[in-house]
Amino acid sequence: MTVAEVLLLTGGGLAYQTLTYAVPNSFPSTPQPGAGVLVPLRNRLVLGLVLRVYTLDDPSTLGYPLQPIESVLAQPLLDEPLLRLMRLMERTLLCSPAQAAQTVLPTATRYRLRAVIELVAPAPPLRSQAQRMTAEAIQRHGGRVSLATLKRELAAAIWQPGLRGLREKGCVRTVYELAPPTPPPRAEPWVKLCASPDALEAFFATEAARAPAQARLLLHLLEHPDGRLPRRALLEATGASLTTLRALESRGLTRQVAPDAEPIPPSAPPPTLTPAQQRAVDALRDAIQHGAFQAFLLYGVTGSGKTEVYLRAAAECLRTGRGVLFLAPEIALTAQLTQAFRERFGASIAILHSQLSPAERYAQWLRIKQGDAPIVIGARSAGFAPLPNIGLIIIDEEHETAYKQSTAPTYHARTLAEARARDANAILLLGSATPALETFHRAEMGRLRRLDLPERVGGATLPETHLIDLRGRPFQPISPELLDALHETLAAGNQAILFLNRRGFAPMLLCRECGYTPMCPNCSVSLVYHRGATPFLLCHHCGHREHPPTVCPQCGGLEIRPFGVGAQRVEATLRELLPDVRVARLDRDAFQRRGQYLQILSDFRAGNLQVLIGTQMAARGLDFPRVTLVGVISADTGLYLPDFRASERVFQLLTQVIGRAGRREQRGRALIQTYNPDHPAIQCALRQDYEAFYRQELALRREVGYPPFVRLASIQSQHATPPLAEQPLQQLADALAPHIGGQLLQMLGPAPAPLERLQGQYRYHLLLKCAPDAEPADLLAPALATLTPDARARLRIDIDPMHLL
Repeated sequence: MTVAEVLLLTGGGLAYQTLTYAVPNSFPSTPQPGAGVLVPLRNRLVLGLVLRVYTLDDPSTLGYPLQPIESVLAQPLLDEPLLRLMRLMERTLLCSPAQAAQTVLPTATRYRLRAVIELVAPAPPLRSQAQRMTAEAIQRHGGRVSLATLKRELAAAIWQPGLRGLREKGCVRTVYELAPPTPPPRAEPWVKLCASPDALEAFFATEAARAPAQARLLLHLLEHPDGRLPRRALLEATGASLTTLRALESRGLTRQVAPDAEPIPPSAPPPTLTPAQQRAVDALRDAIQHGAFQAFLLYGVTGSGKTEVYLRAAAECLRTGRGVLFLAPEIALTAQLTQAFRERFGASIAILHSQLSPAERYAQWLRIKQGDAPIVIGARSAGFAPLPNIGLIIIDEEHETAYKQSTAPTYHARTLAEARARDANAILLLGSATPALETFHRAEMGRLRRLDLPERVGGATLPETHLIDLRGRPFQPISPELLDALHETLAAGNQAILFLNRRGFAPMLLCRECGYTPMCPNCSVSLVYHRGATPFLLCHHCGHREHPPTVCPQCGGLEIRPFGVGAQRVEATLRELLPDVRVARLDRDAFQRRGQYLQILSDFRAGNLQVLIGTQMAARGLDFPRVTLVGVISADTGLYLPDFRASERVFQLLTQVIGRAGRREQRGRALIQTYNPDHPAIQCALRQDYEAFYRQELALRREVGYPPFVRLASIQSQHATPPLAEQPLQQLADALAPHIGGQLLQMLGPAPAPLERLQGQYRYHLLLKCAPDAEPADLLAPALATLTPDARARLRIDIDPMHLL
């Protein structure tokens, strides 16, 4: 008997369980892995994904009655390349098929189906009027019609008995397919963004402050994947009026179009390439035309024109008839890049990121799957876009930790992108001014071809950098030197970014009399002090919130006050020192609604804001032409975390945020406040010298045995009591101990994790150091099989972890 192993995608409590179903002999062909099927479950039909098809001799071994598959979807849910990627995740990340499927498939595919009636044989002479009218209706639509359409055209008294009779005669069958998104009313006009990036920049620079309603409307269009929306929906979402819309049309920035109007062709000519850009484009063009897998590292200083290289490579790929997948680490970068791509390539772009609603995300997913969008731009999860015939995968700011998934399956988008590129014989292009240490080492070893962009475009130079040594000084968030630089910058009509990678007003409350600090009751961390309408203490890990005490609960003293500095405190200090300056803060605490992140960036770009205070969100690839000053409030944040990547992260963040200054004609400058002026990471960032940092850090990693000289596997266990948290890791360590000395080089632990308690659970971890050519999952799998299901369920496995906290 032929059976299929089916992963249920719906089904209440049984969702994402695997069951076996019989494949009926009446099916014209056997469903293949990746097919979507409707299967019976508890007296209803649910959607499932076929994982494998095989022959089962004795169905009684299943332990439950074997039922047949009801129907196979007309198109597969996963094509063969994505199915292979899903199996790769299961094998190398040790995740379940359910976890892999939840990651690869968008949520909306679980319920957006429609029934379609097909004629499978010519209808014989029919005496029944209901059957005859139903058959004629199906024939009018070419022998295939959706059930919803049939219901609209015929009364229930006709189509119900008519369809039943035709089924009994074997004339029709019902198939199911993914339903297209519901279109807006056809008569409603749409509003289309038709401005070039230069025109938009000019508007935001000179007019946005006087026309905030027009700015809101433009920003909403920029956020939308297609750059166009139904007029009514756009006006309702922005609160704008028809008068506002007509004003934008008179400026030539938008126009009203029919829903099916052709995209506006690009108008602005591409800029002239620098010699280094031209060499990179030539190398990529040759590789794309060759049609075989190659991997490149585009290593260029901040402001060196990497985006233009991406655009030229994408254009060459499209000329060969293949698709382009572009990943960016942040939604803001996605929005910034989208308009550049839209200007160059029109409406052939789909966008996937977390700010889209499920319906919008599904619509984009279906466009991609049907081949209507040969360019896909998005964040980490866009790496699973069902783009057919991929020819080029670009990962911008490839060093960013945002590309690593923190929950199971703990994939890295860069690793899976390389697997997709190899599978498709496509080009992989990684870009960064501060590549991950492992990436740069791979380029040195010849596994990636390096393309260098050593200078900024347009004659711009790297910013001047200065250290401000805070040792021996009274504590001030903004030093006198930085305050003087702010005065000079703002007086010249320019803008500044102040960077501190720490949320809240202060990292803790501290009693100056006894040293008491309020701690989170659920986690091994102090509560962060936040200011608002009412001050509060907040745990950034579990969300616990409480009122700050005014009297020390330990000694009764009154000297319990905020200690340290966070982004809120920098903002408050700046408003006291420069009360007339227009300031905004860019961190997660500042966002109250969808789109506010992009609104702040738009206001800053338009000149409505003079100073932007930001956490790491402000350091990632953003381009603000009038920023000539960057102030780093504390370069020491994160420097001494118990993690082997701590110095690398600090160097990358400092280098990236310094690179936001002076990206046009005026030279920028950066002032770095620190208590550790001699630290190698800070010194190398000061000189913008990536390769010096790389050499020093590589030597240290070689000496102590960390990537790229080993591969790591971090296994964590958690439980409400410490002994039960440690137990499964000890069992695992006992099973692995005999293998130390081969591919398994070293085993550390089990031991309490640096962050020992999180969300009420005690955490223990075990760290495996494997040979650089080993596959950690292959070493782990046999040992994991020795654990009980309950013990295995308590483990979180992270292959090639980005941090060890």
